[in-house]
Amino acid sequence: MKVDKDLSTPLYDQVKHILEAKITSKEWDVGYQLPTEKKLAETFNVSNITIKRAIHDLVHEGLLYRQSGKGTFVKTKDETNLTRLVSLRNEAWENQYHPHRTLNLKAEKASSDIKRKLEMKEDEVYKIHRIKLREDIPVAIEYSYIPVHLFPGLLENDMEKELLYNLFTQTYHKKLGKAKVYFSIIFADSYEAALLQLPVGEQLFSLERYTVDEEGTIIEYSRFILKQEQSNFYLEIDL
Repeated sequence: MKVDKDLSTPLYDQVKHILEAKITSKEWDVGYQLPTEKKLAETFNVSNITIKRAIHDLVHEGLLYRQSGKGTFVKTKDETNLTRLVSLRNEAWENQYHPHRTLNLKAEKASSDIKRKLEMKEDEVYKIHRIKLREDIPVAIEYSYIPVHLFPGLLENDMEKELLYNLFTQTYHKKLGKAKVYFSIIFADSYEAALLQLPVGEQLFSLERYTVDEEGTIIEYSRFILKQEQSNFYLEIDL
């Protein structure tokens, strides 16, 4: 494993691509424990900082993961079904394996944009702001907005444990109709970059979900901001 110090390509980038090739070629298969950073630095004849930068990038691209006190290991990118990710029904399964951490949960005055998205005239919404974790690493940001007048007393429920789907259908006896999801690409601002531990300007995947009841009233609007490199996203369609 050698790098060319005469090239204009940064050394950490050369190291990164050599390590990536070993992973993608299966020379280093899933679960393989990498040599220590000190050993890799000696092997490549580069500084420890160079090795740390290369490994840091591969961790955030989903090819490696660190275990405290044990070392760095090869992993595969998870496949994530977008249907499961945005479905209210599947939050229980998702939360078991990819738990959320709530950052903010309150009733507040709705902005004009949120009122427009929810097609509401009233002023208050519940705002749920949380991040989704995978192996304690932030992989997605979620913002959910729910009209207060449709679900009075919602914050009195245990929002950490209870699913929105169950609250809508069992506590408030709402009959749900359908959800529409929009997809787009955005670039991380400073706040999103800090939460997701990535550079400002990094490309992200944005999903917007509108949930309506059987009468066609919008009862929930959510926006999900996801790291693209953490998963291979797909849609599975029953035929």
